[in-house]
Amino acid sequence: MYKKIGILALIISSSLFAEETTKEKDYGVRLNESTITTERYEETPVIETAKNITVITGEEIEKRGYRNVEDALKVVPGLFLTDGSFSMRGQTPKIADKSLVILVDGVPQNGMDNRQYDLDFIPIEQVEKIEVVPAGGAIMYGGNATSGVINIITKDNKNKKYWGNAGLEVGSYDYRKYKLNYGMNITDRLDAEVNYSTSDKDGYREGEKKDLDFIQVGTNYRLDNGKLGFKYIHNKKVGNDRIKGITKQEYIENRRYNKEAGRLGTDEQDKYILNFDKKLTDNLEFSSVVEYREREYKYNYSGKNDNPKYKKRNKDTDSFYTNAQLKYNYLDNSYLILGGDYSKAKVKEDTWATTRGKDKKIYYQSHSNIDFKAIGGYILNKYSYNNFIFTQGIRVEKNEFDENKTTFTSKGKIEPKETGRTKDSPTNTNYELTANYLFDEDTSVFFSYNRVKRSPSLTEFSSWWDEKSPKKDPQTVDTLELGTKTLIENIYLAGSIFYIAGDKEIMYDSEKPMEGNSFYNLNGKTERIGLELASEQYFDKLTLRENFTYMHNEITDGPYKGNEIPGVSKIMYSFGATYEPFSNLIFNIDTIYHGKSYVSGDFYNRASKADDYMVTNLSARYNFNNGLSVYGGINNLFNEQYCDYISVSTSENASKPSNIKYSSAPERNYYIGMEYKF
Repeated sequence: MYKKIGILALIISSSLFAEETTKEKDYGVRLNESTITTERYEETPVIETAKNITVITGEEIEKRGYRNVEDALKVVPGLFLTDGSFSMRGQTPKIADKSLVILVDGVPQNGMDNRQYDLDFIPIEQVEKIEVVPAGGAIMYGGNATSGVINIITKDNKNKKYWGNAGLEVGSYDYRKYKLNYGMNITDRLDAEVNYSTSDKDGYREGEKKDLDFIQVGTNYRLDNGKLGFKYIHNKKVGNDRIKGITKQEYIENRRYNKEAGRLGTDEQDKYILNFDKKLTDNLEFSSVVEYREREYKYNYSGKNDNPKYKKRNKDTDSFYTNAQLKYNYLDNSYLILGGDYSKAKVKEDTWATTRGKDKKIYYQSHSNIDFKAIGGYILNKYSYNNFIFTQGIRVEKNEFDENKTTFTSKGKIEPKETGRTKDSPTNTNYELTANYLFDEDTSVFFSYNRVKRSPSLTEFSSWWDEKSPKKDPQTVDTLELGTKTLIENIYLAGSIFYIAGDKEIMYDSEKPMEGNSFYNLNGKTERIGLELASEQYFDKLTLRENFTYMHNEITDGPYKGNEIPGVSKIMYSFGATYEPFSNLIFNIDTIYHGKSYVSGDFYNRASKADDYMVTNLSARYNFNNGLSVYGGINNLFNEQYCDYISVSTSENASKPSNIKYSSAPERNYYIGMEYKF
């Protein structure tokens, strides 16, 4: 702890000796940074948005030593990483990714079958900026954006003849990564680009592994007042997931211990993306995107005794997504957007299992076909009057689920209780109202309200816990937010207070997946009241930054009334600094703190709270004048021993110490790399 305090003191003292700010440097860039997420393709300055948006630029990504998108998002207020997925503003772990939409240039990355996303396949060196919008995007992207959206915008190299980079990284746990990217402008209108990377890494816990392969080929044709683009993306991941936690005693004896390596899965996807944008007249613009995706996912549980519940599962998904919208500009800084989208997916799934007892044998357990369709339409209006900016939005979305499942006994006979056809066709309506007042070019205050409904995803629908929730109800979330953004001399400040009311939230029981039914509606309403603060201070060679989030979270009725929402910390904060003693040399440090919380699944609040933890990451980079860069870093500098996920079954008697499972996070680890840009 004393070392951590010493590092913080060093950062603060450095600011006292930093050179004074100069008028020539524009510190207002943070407020004037343009965003496109809230209106899809409209470039809107941050100060004019009625959301507590965080923007991380490509320049900041490089200076801060972020090696992937996940690293860049860890320091965003209200956002925390748990067991490989991000939770925004207190969404419960293991389910949070179903309520957060990840976009790349406006195209959703979440799989249509399970709503999950994989940030490993987004080349960080191609990122122009990342926009994080809490409680935003549900008008354009539906109930899947209940908690918000993260839009990753890639670089536009239209003013270059050639561009690209090549690099390699090595690090702890036998980590190796190689990457090569090359692009060129073939003509004044046509460009082409190829991105390739491959990596492999052993996990922190025994038996873990993750191998990644990624290739992307894209081209753009620039029209008069428009653009036509195409991308083909192939990615493949081979690795362990759903790794079981260990008991407290096992954790104490060997925190890297792994009783079972979890399931070894292969996830292979092919994506074909076509986008078209065109300014039709001075006042009318059209934009559209089409994506076709093929996904093959298969896994098997090896197990030390070769006796898991599920021996093997194969899952094939074909999905189609399209979105189109018209934007009409009718006054200065005022417009109306009409849009719609259509999605469909077909999922085929087969599972195998093993019999119990001494004479174990593998048998064909189940086959299912799921058809899913969704169609949505939306209207979004933005109206500016003097210093006021108002927006109003409404979206109506209809979902259709059709599952046909056949389950067999170990003797090959049909199991009638788990065989049959299930259909559902819910219609959800989302609303949004916002107001923003600009005091001057450096200060604004905003208010927003939205109501979002989300029906179960395909995975949730097919793995529903019928005994606990006979109906598959959509969850409803209302969010009220009041905030401000300002720049005072060389200090940027942003903050908001928010109130989130949830009803019938869709939850997940970490102990149920081996039985096949793990999702359900929470019997009770929820309440989250929070405060988010962010600040940056700019000096000549030094930038300091601090983020703070406080959140009161409570279940307000039902059998868990008065209890805290498990898995959600009340307090989170981070602070960091970027120091450039010379033009080519950059040092960066980030410290992230997560407060205590009840373990995931402990709705009765009967188990002890999970410990708080603080992790510090340090990095350095040197850029040579010829395009070559070398960099390295230390993650978890002070070797904090902590768990990024602790869980217990939701059953009433499950909160015994022996039933609590711990997933240990990596200890101190290192990496070095080199990169050549041209």
